[in-house]
Amino acid sequence: MKKILITGISGFVGGYCVEHFTSHDNNIEIHGISRSKPAWDYVKGSPEILNSHHFHIADLNDIPKIKSLITEIQPDYILHLAAQSSVAESWKTPVSSFMNNTNIFLNIIDTVRLIDNGARVLSVGSSEQYGIVSQENLPLSEDQPLRPSNPYAVARVAQEQLAGIYATGYGLDICCTRSFNHCGPGQTDRFVISALVKQFVRIARNLQEPVIHIGNGAIVRDFVDVHDVVEAYRMLLTQGKRGEVYNICSGKGRSINEIISLLSDMYQINVQVHQEQSQMRPIDNPRIIGSYQKIQNDIGWKPRISFEESLKSMYEYWDSHIVREKLPHQEEKQ
Repeated sequence: MKKILITGISGFVGGYCVEHFTSHDNNIEIHGISRSKPAWDYVKGSPEILNSHHFHIADLNDIPKIKSLITEIQPDYILHLAAQSSVAESWKTPVSSFMNNTNIFLNIIDTVRLIDNGARVLSVGSSEQYGIVSQENLPLSEDQPLRPSNPYAVARVAQEQLAGIYATGYGLDICCTRSFNHCGPGQTDRFVISALVKQFVRIARNLQEPVIHIGNGAIVRDFVDVHDVVEAYRMLLTQGKRGEVYNICSGKGRSINEIISLLSDMYQINVQVHQEQSQMRPIDNPRIIGSYQKIQNDIGWKPRISFEESLKSMYEYWDSHIVREKLPHQEEKQ
């Protein structure tokens, strides 16, 4: 039986990974490390999944604890998801964001080096690593120079470079991704698509005025459904080429303003858009669109879920949860 260790398993993507890996292979044993036990409300059969695998409460900065766990588990594969993954948060807390994201990855791969068990490591990175790019360089391929333009992206570049050093210098079996923006049911509203969809649901339920609050509406991003993302991770763990880096993306770009118009048309909700200065970033990449040609050529992966399907599933998720919310003045009256 193969053992897979997933760091940051309690997060949004971690839940989908466990669900997807379990449904595709009964002969696996999943171990997860996180600072808190998962509380997924979007994973089918969540209680059964939780009981059928192993979850370890630990801080990835605790080197003795992590070394002890990995030595005990002896994983065949390690999927490193753990990270402070918000660009906006990295602007607010650049030092802690950078140190966390680089140190926890270094702790993982150095432990693998020391125990020398031959585990395959998948290092998850970000499209933010590309930085500010010109129109003629789109869609972005993996040979595009990296010019990170925010603290989060700098840490991701450092992570990828550490992976390269450990793969070349120590012979570790490491494969890397540059994962573009992903979305799906259960994603926190700290991320833009989930925040937009949640606002539309609140407006539809008369819990909010028909005004959508956003940061920069002109930025263009490449969004890929989380179900497609976790399929790519599963395939890369077993089929990705050692030492290589792969984009995981849809190959299509959409501006935030376009997405608002799409949601408005889909649900026949007319809204006004209010750009919040507090949500603007000091530096923002105007356009990020990726190419998935390399990963398709190497392992046969390509995105299958349309953006419209993603929006519908997210709308259904928020609609089923939003009834628990009440306006402040309603709470005060009770």
